[in-house]
Amino acid sequence: MLICYYLYKSAKISINQRYMEKEAPKILIIEDDQRINKVYMAKLSVEGITVMTALDGEEGLRKIYSEKPDLILLDLMLPRKSGFDILKEIKADPKVKDIPVIILSNLAQEKEIEQGLALGAVDYLVKTDYSIQQVMEKIKKALERSQNN
Repeated sequence: MLICYYLYKSAKISINQRYMEKEAPKILIIEDDQRINKVYMAKLSVEGITVMTALDGEEGLRKIYSEKPDLILLDLMLPRKSGFDILKEIKADPKVKDIPVIILSNLAQEKEIEQGLALGAVDYLVKTDYSIQQVMEKIKKALERSQNN
């Protein structure tokens, strides 16, 4: 019984514990829906992740260059600059091209999904198809992959 308890507890290690010897990972959420920002900010903060947000594409692009996040969670339909335009710009710039980007969007057409992945996103998630917990798992896996490279 003690072994089962230990295995259970050790499986619940947060992202922050995995990075204790390093600085906590930073995620930039570029999303114009403040409710979504608040939900993910709360969930990620509990995991020990530093979270920054941007409400439009231009602000998001500025924060990518000034903050150099470890991962970007990107909506596509944004004011002032689209998520596709942001993705094109950062993937063409050697200074920031290696930052993993997960698209989280309501755009669900195969054409948009293919375009997002072709532009360099590591994953494309349709908001209505994934629970918050499933998105969190995708974020954790992307952070782990980027830390191992």
